[in-house]
Amino acid sequence: MANRVLIVDEIASEREELARALEAEGFGVTQADSPSDAVRSIWEDSFIVVFIASILTGKNPNDLAEQLSQMAPEIETIIHSAKENRSRLVKKAIEIRDGLAA
Repeated sequence: MANRVLIVDEIASEREELARALEAEGFGVTQADSPSDAVRSIWEDSFIVVFIASILTGKNPNDLAEQLSQMAPEIETIIHSAKENRSRLVKKAIEIRDGLAA
């Protein structure tokens, strides 16, 4: 559980690019292509971080982050844009995993 992250993004290439970068740093990654898929994943597994794309069809990313936080308050949620630097996102996940950020 300590090294699991969830990526919520409708764009497969964006999800996979971030997933590869996180996996290279030792994280287990689950990918969700929709908000409902993300909610299902939260019920099925434990995560330390959820990365949420800043644009989702039919759901405000902030609302999804709030919903996931209510379901699992221990999870850090990070809303990010497609332009955001992947290495910066990976660094955030490492800091959370290692207890350097909250």
